[in-house]
Amino acid sequence: MPNSSSKLANTTVSKRIMSAPSLKNRLNFSILVIILPLFILGGIGFFFFQKSTQAFNLAIEEVVSEVIPVTELKDKIQKTVLPFNRYLTDKGLDDKEEFLKLSNEIKQSLVNPITLEQQTHSLANDIYRSAYLNWRNAHRTAIKIFKERNTTDSHIPHHLLQSFYQYVIETTLALDKLHLAMQNKVKIRFKKAKELKIEALLLISFVFLLVYISTLATTIFLNRSILSPITELEQWAAKFSRSNEVKTLKLDSYSEFESIATTYNMLAQMLHEDQAIIEEISQKDDLTQLNNKRSFIERMKDEHNRHQRYNTRYSLMLIDVDHLGSVGQNYGEHVCDLTLIQISKMLEEAIRPTDFLARYDSDEFIMILPEVEVHGANITAERIRNTISEYVFKVNGFKFGITVSIGFSTAQENRALTEVLQCVDFALQQAKMTGRNQVQYCDPVTKRSPAFKPKHLNKKDFNLN
Repeated sequence: MPNSSSKLANTTVSKRIMSAPSLKNRLNFSILVIILPLFILGGIGFFFFQKSTQAFNLAIEEVVSEVIPVTELKDKIQKTVLPFNRYLTDKGLDDKEEFLKLSNEIKQSLVNPITLEQQTHSLANDIYRSAYLNWRNAHRTAIKIFKERNTTDSHIPHHLLQSFYQYVIETTLALDKLHLAMQNKVKIRFKKAKELKIEALLLISFVFLLVYISTLATTIFLNRSILSPITELEQWAAKFSRSNEVKTLKLDSYSEFESIATTYNMLAQMLHEDQAIIEEISQKDDLTQLNNKRSFIERMKDEHNRHQRYNTRYSLMLIDVDHLGSVGQNYGEHVCDLTLIQISKMLEEAIRPTDFLARYDSDEFIMILPEVEVHGANITAERIRNTISEYVFKVNGFKFGITVSIGFSTAQENRALTEVLQCVDFALQQAKMTGRNQVQYCDPVTKRSPAFKPKHLNKKDFNLN
């Protein structure tokens, strides 16, 4: 907000405005010459232009809100079948979880389609309903196959696989049918919009011709009167956009321009003071109110630069909530969110004020522990793991337990940032692969497999090669 000196300056400018010549009085007579035909012809032109624009917008909205979501849904169904097929071959839990996650997203999209309430024909509703029922049956069949796969090593009954793929095909065919119907509807809308556009352009051209003739002489006079203040205003705006400093705008030729300058100066001051607040908000996670991934990356770079410059040591700890997706599936996404909030509070209580805690991904948290070496980091990690695993979560009337897998490493002896990130990623993967609910440490000299690929900490986020 403007300070007291700014308010005093604004009061002084307001007093000068009263004695400055009024541009409004000079413009009134010129405006009266053209105001009547301008309003009549401009109103007619605007009406037809708005009508044609609205027709185009409706056609485009149909493409975006109806055709494109259906196309994306078809592609998503194809991608969902891939982890299912991989699970049948490799029996990988990640593939199973990926399939269930994507399958549930497809069910939600089909049961609550984006444009269902906009459909005026019962045929579209019936097609959506058919696609939803077929995919729901495919989802249930897949669950039966997973159970069969878990209980026996024998081949899965052929009729279950045949039913699953048949339901998938029927879902895709229903979406194809809906996609074709939407395309035909959009084509008709575009044709009508094109005809309206041609009519509107002809009328608008006629309006512009008349307005141009009647305003040519007046425009010459007005340009001489207001060209200089506008040029100053443009130059001030250009300088303000290139600089974070608040520049004072001075326009004292006419009272109206002085009023504009005063308002601009006040807004510029307010904008400058609010930038700090906006910057702070952009660093927080919406759900947990912890630091977000962006702020972590900035802090991580600063901490590692300090490590390289002064040979300080720090520990980096990555925490993954085990099977968080199961909580969402069993109790609902809201319970899942409340659980994450509770875990974030427990993590805040477990660290020092000098430590840095952030939510890195949906179910992952990350910590920077300055001046902490292996022994201290291991004690902190085990304390966090024990606290969470022994805690009984009570959310919305549900009681359940949660465990976490933790991987950590220590930056020492001028280690590269890439090496630290990969080491922590490797440690977390080891914790998850060896049973979860445990802490794993990655030593700098540990020889990792050449086939190791980071899954959690993407070095591209840190602009590393």
